[in-house]
Amino acid sequence: MLSVVFFVYGDQMELINYVRDLNTNEELFPAIHRYAIDNHVPIIDSDALNVVKQYIAIKGVKNILEIGTAIGYSALHFASAAEGVHVTTIEKDEASHDIANQNIEASDYSNNIKTILADAKEAELGNAQFDFLFIDASKGNNQLFFNKYKEYLTEDALVIVDNIFVRGLIANENVENKNKRKLRDKVRTFNQSMKDSEYTTSFLNVGDGLLVIY
Repeated sequence: MLSVVFFVYGDQMELINYVRDLNTNEELFPAIHRYAIDNHVPIIDSDALNVVKQYIAIKGVKNILEIGTAIGYSALHFASAAEGVHVTTIEKDEASHDIANQNIEASDYSNNIKTILADAKEAELGNAQFDFLFIDASKGNNQLFFNKYKEYLTEDALVIVDNIFVRGLIANENVENKNKRKLRDKVRTFNQSMKDSEYTTSFLNVGDGLLVIY
């Protein structure tokens, strides 16, 4: 996933590079990361990933529901964030689902991750309960995903939505492409509705933007 680009000068860029250097950890799944880059598969930004994993560890999360598996990169990282974490992850694209299964089976976390091949707009999870929901699928459906899957969350669950900046579109008033304008407006509406809801929200300027809801 692309990060939002900010224009910074002099000491600002030095500070950003300094912080990035401090936050850089050894990549746990280098082959998957390289595959994503080489094949233009969108995966979570490294800075955003660090933040999400910290939330998982600090909050003592045990059961994660992820909307948008892609090739399993984030699910594997989430499972590695703390002892005893289990991830259920939904992906509608069969090719991506198959690659994710291969990556997960080849890892040390195959018993901690359950993959589901389904359209997340329609999937049913029975009596499953989760204490963490991570939404990283089609951005125009963030509200739908939140409304649908909050029913599966425990009372003290945490929700994180990725890419709330939509690669910079969110603050761009001069978007010429009609479909991009429509997407921007949908994400804006979702972000505002969460801000105005009864939930506590934090909008984090990290990666392509994270929305934390609890």
